[in-house]
This record gives sequence, C-alpha cells and structure tokens, in this order.
Amino acid sequence: MAGRRVLVCGAGSIGRRHITNLLSLGVEVSVWRARSGLLNEVAQEFPVKVFEDLSIAISEAEAVVVATATDQHVAIATEALKAGKALFIEKPISHDWLGVDRLSSLVEGKIVEVGCQFRAHPNLIALDQKLCKTEEGRSLTYRLAMGQRLDAWRPAQDYQAGYSADSSRGGGALFDLIHQIDIALWFFGPVVGVYAVLDNIGDLNIKGDDVTNLLLTHKSGVTGHIQLDMASPVYRCEVEVMTSNALINWSNAQGVLQQRKADGIPIIVDSVPDGFVRNDLFLIHIAHFLKRIDNPLIPPLCAFEDGVAALKVALGARKSNLLRKMVTI
Repeated sequence: MAGRRVLVCGAGSIGRRHITNLLSLGVEVSVWRARSGLLNEVAQEFPVKVFEDLSIAISEAEAVVVATATDQHVAIATEALKAGKALFIEKPISHDWLGVDRLSSLVEGKIVEVGCQFRAHPNLIALDQKLCKTEEGRSLTYRLAMGQRLDAWRPAQDYQAGYSADSSRGGGALFDLIHQIDIALWFFGPVVGVYAVLDNIGDLNIKGDDVTNLLLTHKSGVTGHIQLDMASPVYRCEVEVMTSNALINWSNAQGVLQQRKADGIPIIVDSVPDGFVRNDLFLIHIAHFLKRIDNPLIPPLCAFEDGVAALKVALGARKSNLLRKMVTI
C-alpha cells in the first residue's frame, strides 16, 4: 500500500475521511475538487498535492477515489476508467441513468470498488454467513431502517446547502442512504419488483425525500421493507430478518447481532470488537481496494455490478412513487 499514488476527488466530509485514511496507510495522496477556490484550504489541512485540472490529476495517479456530490460521479469515474486507473466510487454510483451504460462498458478488466462500507461490518458479515446456513431455515421477510435528522447528521455545514438535501444532485433519503438497498441485495439477491412512497414531511425544508418507504420483492421469493429518513430525532441503523426458524436482529448503534428462536430468549450471535468505531468500515474498505490493486484476483467487497443493481432499485423506487404502483426491475 505504501507508495501508492491515489487521487481523491472531492474534499467534503467523505472526501476528507478518505484523505485521512489513505494517509494513515502510507499512501501518497493528491486531491482535486470542483470548487478550486477551496483547494488551498485542503493543502493547508493535509500533506497532499492539489490540482485544479482533473485530467492532469488523474494522469499522475494510479488510482482514483470519487467522493464528490453524486451528480458528478459518472463523469469523473468515466474519465478515470478511460485513463486505465483503478477506481473507488462512493455510493450511489449516480442519481440517474445518464452515462451509466458508457461507464459500465469501461469496467471490464479494471479494479473497481463501490463505497458501500457496511459490506465491511463484522456483524453484517456474520449475519450473511448465518443466513447461508441451512439450520437457520429459509429467509422469509425482513425490515431494514436507517436515518437521522439531516441537521444533526451534517452539523459542520449548512445542511440545506449540501447535495444531501437536494434530490436533483443525488441527495434525499432514497439515494443518500442507499446502503440499506445494497444490504438487501447482498443478503437476499436480485430485486424483481419495488413499490415506494417518497415523502417530504419533516420540518427541515430540504429539496428531496426525507421519509421514504420501500417494499421490495426479490427473485428468491423474499419480500422486505426498507425505511429511510432524514427526519428521525434519534440515529437508527437496524436490520431484522425473519427466517423459518429464528428472528435475527442487528443494531449498528449497539454493535450487536442477536437472534431469538421459539423460546423467545435472545442469544448474542456476534459483537463488534473492543474499540471498533465507524471509521473502521471506511478504513477496512479502502485498504481492501488497495490490496486489490496489488492482487487483482482478490474479489471486491462491493463490485461495480452491485452498485448498478442498487441504482436500478433506487430508480425503480423513484418511478414507483411517481406512478403510485409496483414497478418491475
């Protein structure tokens, strides 16, 4: 990992997180951001080289991390892949389908990772392994939830000014919290139908959905419910899976995976290790990406195809909300 030259595109909260983590791994980091007037601020905060010209920045790097506003993802990722660079693209891949087919055509033979960091969570890895075991019975249904008031989630900035508050830039609960759609696809396989209601009913006056409900039907026959929000007064990130033999629950806040069977007694199945913090997910994922550059045979934690599958579900949900009916994926 040490000595690798990685360009980070974007220097908002997620971009800064990637910069910090890459530096901690001994990587030579450069930075490009759309608001070039703020590049000096980045150079003063981090020991990095900054660029105003994206093409030059990409040409001097071995790998590119796309951590900009969502509506910029496809254009930057396309330029990086055309230049033959390894690519780490933050979720979601995009907020619409424009340019995605072209981007997909460039992926073959490239190292590409999509930033759905919950794929690195030890509790969820344990849950995935558990659901694959026959003794747990068949998965029947699930409930996933994630959300928090946007003004509590983005306290360091005017939350209304950022892209998270604007669906036209890839914000809103549906796209910004697409992690939960990815988790559903990871555990239960391809989605064949979605019914969605996207609401703007909170008091934060954002330009997007702040309470969203999805009903997903999977090819496997499993049907589940996902609730996403930017309005909850309490942070929540939870999973509940009902199998034919057990009820399994996970709480990100508690870092515990537990199950109950017919006797109703909760049993802890997995707990996060001592000292585990949220940033560990980002650090594990970006380190995995760097290892794949050294050894392309290592499989991705979240492949480009996984990111495309989640995007298709999100776009199907947007269409379902407009038509007020189930949409086939």
